[in-house]
Amino acid sequence: MHPISSTSIESLPNELLLPILEACVVPSLFSVCKRWHHLLASEVMPSLYKKIAQLHFPRKNTTTQRTLMLAKVYQLNPALTSTEKVYQVFKQVFTLAKSISPLEFKWKTEEKRGLTLANYSSYLLNINRLLFWKKLPGGEEYLSREEIKHLPLGKKGELLRDWVEENCKNITVLDLARVGLTYLPPEICQLSRLQTLDLNQNQLTSLPPEIGQLSQLQTLDLNQNQLTSVPVEIGQLSQLQWLYLNQNQLTSLPAEIGQMSQLRWLDSSQNKLAALPAEIGQLSKLQWLHLNQNQLTSLPAEIEQLSKLQTLDLNQNQLTALPAEIGQLSQLQYLYLNQNQLTSLPKEIEQLSNLYELDLNQNQLTSLPVEVGQLSQLRVLDLNQNQLTALPIEIGQLSQLARLYLNQNQLTSLPAEIGQLSELQTLYLNQNQLTSLPAEIGQLSQLQWFYLNQNQITALPIEIGQLSKLARLYLNQNHLTALPAEIGQLSELQYLDLNQNQLTDLPTEIEQLSQLQALELNQSQLTSLPAEIGQLSKLTRLDLNQNQLTALPIEIGKLSQLQRLYLNQNQLTTLPTEIGQLSELQTLYLNQNQLTTLPTEIGQLSELQTLYLNQNQLTILPAEIGQLPKALYRLELNQNQLTSLPAEIGLLSQLQVLHLNQNQLTSLPAEIGLLSQLRRLKLNQNQLTSLPKEIGQLSELHTLELAENPLKHIAEKIRERFQL
Repeated sequence: MHPISSTSIESLPNELLLPILEACVVPSLFSVCKRWHHLLASEVMPSLYKKIAQLHFPRKNTTTQRTLMLAKVYQLNPALTSTEKVYQVFKQVFTLAKSISPLEFKWKTEEKRGLTLANYSSYLLNINRLLFWKKLPGGEEYLSREEIKHLPLGKKGELLRDWVEENCKNITVLDLARVGLTYLPPEICQLSRLQTLDLNQNQLTSLPPEIGQLSQLQTLDLNQNQLTSVPVEIGQLSQLQWLYLNQNQLTSLPAEIGQMSQLRWLDSSQNKLAALPAEIGQLSKLQWLHLNQNQLTSLPAEIEQLSKLQTLDLNQNQLTALPAEIGQLSQLQYLYLNQNQLTSLPKEIEQLSNLYELDLNQNQLTSLPVEVGQLSQLRVLDLNQNQLTALPIEIGQLSQLARLYLNQNQLTSLPAEIGQLSELQTLYLNQNQLTSLPAEIGQLSQLQWFYLNQNQITALPIEIGQLSKLARLYLNQNHLTALPAEIGQLSELQYLDLNQNQLTDLPTEIEQLSQLQALELNQSQLTSLPAEIGQLSKLTRLDLNQNQLTALPIEIGKLSQLQRLYLNQNQLTTLPTEIGQLSELQTLYLNQNQLTTLPTEIGQLSELQTLYLNQNQLTILPAEIGQLPKALYRLELNQNQLTSLPAEIGLLSQLQVLHLNQNQLTSLPAEIGLLSQLRRLKLNQNQLTSLPKEIGQLSELHTLELAENPLKHIAEKIRERFQL
């Protein structure tokens, strides 16, 4: 009988031709004729791609979901056609096959291999068999034997079962993390004594039913895979204690999970769970349950049965309410509910007598139940970013509370009972609508960090001075016009932030803040500083930007530890000579003042690194500026009235940035050529008619700006180098 010609096959009707093409498709068939090309591209390849996706994700609801997930596994561009995606999938499979079985394509090129579901399934199974085999003790050595490595991939795969039976019966720990598995070979079930199985960071899309046969398994790590479901057989893992399913694509957990009677840790965070099975309540030994970053809208009432649960993490879900049964979790210590949609808490929360930390930030709570006061062991309560307008007086009963977070609510006042929180160390109240503080705030004898930024507080109670352990006090963006003298009693205070208030002066008692390291007073209305400020011997940072200071007290020179001094946008006309005593000063900001001269003592600032003098009225720099330390690397003098620079400027050997825009310079000293580290020199809008040739010696200089100068002569070397 003569073989059928391609012409006769070409004439077959679609219903007969399509099965033939599907059974023997290779890339070369696309070039036979236009009809075949069309059928392959429009029918065969899209169908094959869907079937491959079905193979990986048999339990996904829709074809679209499956194909999207497959594209993620193989990291395919969604814009590719189905034909291109199939090519890419097979290309990756063939490449992987060659990498683990180099002789696979010795006699037959991959271009001649059939792009069929049967071929794909065979390669998928056997590639993963070899990846699995290589991680078994002695596996890689066995596969390297001459008589084995020459075998086709499929033949090698067939040998796995018997080899495992003979060599791996006693394995108890197996690490298969990050080995590139897309499929878990069923031979895994032969490792009957396995206690720990690590499969994290692979590309597994499903688990074989045989996983349930690992009867001794205690730890199973499946995090960072592509699992869309868990087989019901997982319920057979009667000894399992630790189960990691985080960072997969799970939309549900099987009811059979409730059969894992020894489970202590279950992490199914960062999935797509919309609900939990009621059977989760059967996990009587569960201590840690992590379900954050899912899509849960409610919890089953059966959660009450988790009598050993200590940690419940439900952050970043879509919960609108908690079941009353949550109160039955008598051993619960940590309850995380951040970033949900809770509008209230059940009164049964009072029964959580062992609760240590309760996180509720970024919900929609408008009030707290009075029963919250019964949480006698609570140490941390986070209520940031809710809609609370008031706190119940029962909050004062939280006798162990150490940290209370109430930022970004709508509180207008605090109950007097807040003073009963005798163990409170940190209190956050930023971005509320508080206008005052109760006198009882002074009873918080353990308070160390107190945040009150962005409220409407007009005065502080004198009792604030009783906070003997306070180290940090933040009051920026309030309406304070004065500070009570009692603030000087805060003997442990290290950081005081009073930016953006309406203070016109400081109490002399500020001198008593012997531990103060940072004082923030920018954007206030200070016209002067008390002489007593010089007593702040540990001060390292002083910010006085945007005030109305016309002078500085000579006592400022006593701040022997000061490193950063900010005086921008004031009305200073002079600096006291004592400024030269600031032996630790590194940064000095004096922009936008009315300085006409600098004291010669400026040269004594032996640690100065940056000096900003923009927008003043300086007409001359003292020669002593050359005495500034080698550490000085930035000097800004824009928008002054300088007509010349002292020759001593050439002594600033480490200077990297020199800004002199908008002055009245008519010339530069030749000594500028000694600034060997200078990188940026800005001289725009001056009266320069020439440049000293020594500028050409500045080997590190890469930016030279000279716009709007009446320059008549520039050395050719300088012109060429900077393309002037």
